[in-house]
Amino acid sequence: MKLKQLKNWILSHPDNVPHCYVVAHAGGAKYIVEVEVRHQLEPLKDDKHDEVMHFDSIEQVSDKLRKIGIKKVTLRLLDPYDEFGPADTSCKEDMEITL
Repeated sequence: MKLKQLKNWILSHPDNVPHCYVVAHAGGAKYIVEVEVRHQLEPLKDDKHDEVMHFDSIEQVSDKLRKIGIKKVTLRLLDPYDEFGPADTSCKEDMEITL
């Protein structure tokens, strides 16, 4: 989903803000934002280049999302290589945070 689409969605339906996930991969230095649309997650993309937006910090994510009206997100840490976890590669930890 492009950033402009998300902005328009929130402007037209301020009481029905989609749920967003801030995703961090264990050992990675960047964050991405995924938006829940029809029970599926779509990465947030740049309007100009149609590329997935990457953020260097949670503060950058927070600034960008607060400007368009999102007040809370779920921080999701993915660790597909966790040797102590289950064999399932979708090992993840979720934590809701307020922006």
